[in-house]
Amino acid sequence: QSLVDDGIVEKGKIGGSNFFWSFPAKKKDRMLQLQHEQCLEEIEELKGKLVEAEARLADAKRGREDEEGEEAGQRQKKLQRLAELDKEIKSAETELEKLKENDPQVLADLQKELRLVSEAANRWTDNIFSCKSYLVKKRGMSSKEACKILGITASFDCEYTHQFYVWHPLSVSHTLIN
Repeated sequence: QSLVDDGIVEKGKIGGSNFFWSFPAKKKDRMLQLQHEQCLEEIEELKGKLVEAEARLADAKRGREDEEGEEAGQRQKKLQRLAELDKEIKSAETELEKLKENDPQVLADLQKELRLVSEAANRWTDNIFSCKSYLVKKRGMSSKEACKILGITASFDCEYTHQFYVWHPLSVSHTLIN
């Protein structure tokens, strides 16, 4: 019944029976007609939106016309002042980024991160040497063979001691952190 309502299928009553039929061309014509109607509705909707946008544009331009006299000069001065303030803000932001490098909180965070990374590196180094010990003691390999399999070179087990001087803004002295 919905196809009949959409006009895609025809219905006819002959005697006591209802017959339904459809021709391929009629279906295609109806689909094109529906698509055309939909496009016309979209065009009308977009025309309305265009009128609204033009009205908003006219409202926005209303305060920006080039006027004669004192008001035009004030507008130019305000625009120049706005540009100057933008430049000042940008320069202050770049200076703030430079100063963040010396922020005590950032330095403390970096030291904490360095400790964590160092602990992790030491833990993995210990794990690798535990594997080497296992290969030598339990599997009977020579130390050189185990080092070759695990990729251990002469410079592998270097322990570095990291010392940092931290500046405290409330005190005159520096503190040594190990």
